[in-house]
Amino acid sequence: MENSFDPQENLFLPKYFSTKAIAAFFLALIGTNLVFFHTMLPFQWMIFAIIEAVGFFYFTQQLSKRWRWSSVKRFEKRLFTTSLILHAIWVIFAYFFYIQMSGQPFEFAAADSHGYVATGLQFANTIRNGQFFSIFGDQHMDVSDMGFPLWLSFLDLTVGPSLIVQRLIHAIFSALTAVLLYRLTTRNFGESAGRLAGIMFMLLPNFYFYVGIHLKETMMIFLVVAFANSADQLLRGSKLQVKSLLLSISILLLFFLFRTALGITAIFALLTALVFSKGQSIKKWGKRIIIAVWVMAAIGVFLSARMANEIDELYQYSNTNQSTSMKWRATEQGGNPYAKYGTMALFVPMILTLPFPTFTLANEEQQNQMMFSGGYFDRNVYSFFVIVALFLLLKRQQWREHLFIITFFGTYLLIIAKSAFAVSERFHLPAVPFLLAMAAYGMTQTGKKERKLYVPFLVLIVFVVIGWNWFKLAGRGMG
Repeated sequence: MENSFDPQENLFLPKYFSTKAIAAFFLALIGTNLVFFHTMLPFQWMIFAIIEAVGFFYFTQQLSKRWRWSSVKRFEKRLFTTSLILHAIWVIFAYFFYIQMSGQPFEFAAADSHGYVATGLQFANTIRNGQFFSIFGDQHMDVSDMGFPLWLSFLDLTVGPSLIVQRLIHAIFSALTAVLLYRLTTRNFGESAGRLAGIMFMLLPNFYFYVGIHLKETMMIFLVVAFANSADQLLRGSKLQVKSLLLSISILLLFFLFRTALGITAIFALLTALVFSKGQSIKKWGKRIIIAVWVMAAIGVFLSARMANEIDELYQYSNTNQSTSMKWRATEQGGNPYAKYGTMALFVPMILTLPFPTFTLANEEQQNQMMFSGGYFDRNVYSFFVIVALFLLLKRQQWREHLFIITFFGTYLLIIAKSAFAVSERFHLPAVPFLLAMAAYGMTQTGKKERKLYVPFLVLIVFVVIGWNWFKLAGRGMG
């Protein structure tokens, strides 16, 4: 049914939540810069931050209200078209903005982007020479870094090496991701939550950043949501759908060409859901066994000795790299001596809310973080609704019906919390679509009891943000 809404739900994001979030943002931004006025956030980044935070909350509230009665077909068309237009505008703006600011159409302090572009061109030339399979014999490149250069080589061979054209194509995939997330969330949490999730994905500033540069995150997030949507259909279907099964396995294997941790997470989430999920569609053990055998057989074929070694290295690295990395960050030039105190025990309780925004000029090299600080604050706020959603699912004993989503983002974030990237926004991104789905559900279900906790939570966030910026400054002798 296109317009079958639960009358007990919030059919859109109530204005109460959006206005309070915007007010908290200004308190955090102004408060931080008043306390640390000698290292104020540069004016241009303040403008960016204001647009990112105000625009996200204001338009999430407005569009979720205006579009709530549109038919499913019309809503998907609006979501895709609006998302594509907004992302395309950003791609064009960012291209010339970066040239104006740094003399090249890449993000500030670009490193990986240059490497991906160069490797993509190299792969394209290799393919032209009829030596495609020799690419995988390159011992100097990890398997988990080959996916995006291979994709860029395909673009180089088809549409040409133009950076702006390739980024516009990525904008199309980002718009498609918004639609897929809407479908996934609707299937799990209902129409109202689905629309909120799609709209939030369309508006979230973090995704704009990666569409406008040449890093793998945009395509990786598309694959994550496409896999989740297909796997969820598979898990909820009354019959074994061969098409969904093959698509899920194909995308799952691609994960290992983008990020090993994603592949491991996807396998674990899928198998966990197969075994423990509750619902009419997967009660038959025969279906579970068939899918599990398919998945394990495909993985067994794909995992060469080199891939197995890389997964083993990831596991070994996760046990040692956090302390090593934090010590390195504490001693590097421009680093923060206090970083050595960052541990898993500290990061895990905050992993749904991390990272916090940089609202001061703590490190002049972190222009990207300052430029998108408003997007970081958006994450800090919508994490409240993720927590509400998890609490309500546990309280209502409905968590097993959504075990695939919960296991996916929960496992991935725990891996990140145990790694050197616990406070790195870039490495959190694969979990963000699922967090948005959970946040959307929380927004539709938040009642009077939960609403009472919202303002205290925002007050806490404001103080934590100010404290985070003190930490960054004090560690560099500027606090």
